[in-house]
Amino acid sequence: MFRRTREEVRWHDTYDEDEVEEAECELERQHDEKLENERAQWEQKRDERDRKEREERERREQQEMTMKMTELEINLKKGLTTYKVGSRNNIATQGFKHVNIALFGPTGSGKSSFIQIAEKILLGKTTVITQSDAKEGTIILLEFLTDLKFHLFDTRGFFDLDKDMEQELDNILGGRIRPSQVIVRGEEEKESLGPGQSGLRKGPIPLKDKMHGVICILGHKDPKAYGDKMTSIRGSLKREGYSPVGGLAFVKEGDFADKDKRESLMVKMSASMGSPRDRTYAFVNHIATETEISTESAVSVMEILDTALIAAEGYIKVQQQRETYAKERAKPTADAAHMPIKDFISQLAEEHNWDDTKVNEAAKKMDEEDIYDVAGLRQFWGEVKSKFSLGMRSAIQTALFPK
Repeated sequence: MFRRTREEVRWHDTYDEDEVEEAECELERQHDEKLENERAQWEQKRDERDRKEREERERREQQEMTMKMTELEINLKKGLTTYKVGSRNNIATQGFKHVNIALFGPTGSGKSSFIQIAEKILLGKTTVITQSDAKEGTIILLEFLTDLKFHLFDTRGFFDLDKDMEQELDNILGGRIRPSQVIVRGEEEKESLGPGQSGLRKGPIPLKDKMHGVICILGHKDPKAYGDKMTSIRGSLKREGYSPVGGLAFVKEGDFADKDKRESLMVKMSASMGSPRDRTYAFVNHIATETEISTESAVSVMEILDTALIAAEGYIKVQQQRETYAKERAKPTADAAHMPIKDFISQLAEEHNWDDTKVNEAAKKMDEEDIYDVAGLRQFWGEVKSKFSLGMRSAIQTALFPK
């Protein structure tokens, strides 16, 4: 029989298979842990490298963007501060000292921020006072940028859009509410004003005194809400020949920086206002965010103004053409000698804003004098001109006997 040596007996008695297996597992665990730590360190170094490369790339892109924006800002500022009436659309400028642009939008939408940015960049100073703490309803039609050849008019903010608001806007655009005039709403406000404070301008308004451009400012939460409400205003602006420019004011810098979100909201703004997408811009409401004016916001505000000037001169050009056509139609010609008196006076009424009652009364008086056409009116003008009011008499005489 085989006999084990003493050493073999000693080794066999001290060997523990479980302990050996546990020791092998520990060695394997330590090895795996070492590999995991090395992999984690490598990934950390890689992520750190990628982060630095990304930050450097973003820094260069931001630097390039800032340089482009700065260059654009300089060019836009120069174009606006040296602007002369008629330089954008080749319009006749007789009587025009400046172009008028109306700024309107809901209360708190960002109009004050827009004006402050424009003043700071173009004039190097700010004069606008925010209305956030004032009672809504006690403001006037304020005029800004008066040192330049285009003036910006801040209209009273609105809570809602209704027929009274539309009429108020029409009065402002048509020049019937004058600069520095109190804008009132409701009987209570009218009663609180002194004599003459709320009176609308009467009679024909010269084109130079009307609003020529329109800028609508909405907060970035407003576009969708005001889309349906602005339907009638969009139609009114279109009929009058205005091409509005839209400005979307963001109260969160993060939303403004989110390009996809900003673009989506600007599309909604474009649809709400009826302004083309390429005439819709965005900026940060720095008053609401309590931040400094960024270059990007400054550029957007100046682009809005620049686009509004182009649209304003386009409006003036169309209105001048309309006035020319109206004057041509009002001139008596050989073919118009037998034009009925009522048609003749009605044509003049379009140019001089005479109401239908006044036209009918004048035509009736001529019927009583047995004068039925232009030829008869011209022949007996000296005898019947006293039948007309002073204003009508002057206009009719000019039309009958042009110099």
